[in-house]
Amino acid sequence: MHSPGIKEKIGSMLLVGFRGFSISDENPVLPDIKEHFLGSTILFDVDLTSETKERNIQSPEQVKQLNRQLQDIRQNSGKNNLLISIDQEGGKVNRLKTRYGFPSSVSAHYLGLRDNTSLTREHTEALARLLKSLGINWNHAPVVDLNVNPGNPVIGKIERSFSNDPEVVTRHALEFIETHHRHDILTTLKHFPGHGSSTVDSHLGFTDISRSWTERELEPFRNIIEEKKADAIMTAHVFNRQLDE
Repeated sequence: MHSPGIKEKIGSMLLVGFRGFSISDENPVLPDIKEHFLGSTILFDVDLTSETKERNIQSPEQVKQLNRQLQDIRQNSGKNNLLISIDQEGGKVNRLKTRYGFPSSVSAHYLGLRDNTSLTREHTEALARLLKSLGINWNHAPVVDLNVNPGNPVIGKIERSFSNDPEVVTRHALEFIETHHRHDILTTLKHFPGHGSSTVDSHLGFTDISRSWTERELEPFRNIIEEKKADAIMTAHVFNRQLDE
């Protein structure tokens, strides 16, 4: 049996983004996969640091071809499947937008307000089928932050939270996760330890939630972990003195 070395172990733990609608011989992700044992990639539609503002997504067929190319590179190197990930929560946080030819999607807030797990299953089923058809096997969703502050510019205001009730959040997050699992797609709980009470956008600067955060915000994480449904957990770009001075 093959025993991975330290370089292979480290490479398998890394998730990186790259530029390109296809993989050319000059693309730096090519040696990352072939020679450096890269385990995961992430697709973006917008490149915030380039002048073109385009990154990996043009159309459904192009994304499918790109992902097939990535897996071929990985498998031709004699390794297991690559994890290909994306942030496709639904609603305003989605990389597979209608302007690229993808179907529209609803937000977690929309589903939480209706609090109908059958409806959540229906919408998530469509999402999971889409990801599966494109060759994406890891979704950085669902958001399990509580909607503590509806004016929160990065969570509540853009409808990323199911609810301010941890039981509602847990119920719909589990439906989201289980539907993805039926299509062999991994999921990600975010944003630990809870980003719902913040008042500023943590993408833009230092965000301190020490006074606004409560332990109640851990409940969805705890519930889903106890159900053994947590594939991965994404931490928040926040400071919380209650957990770490």
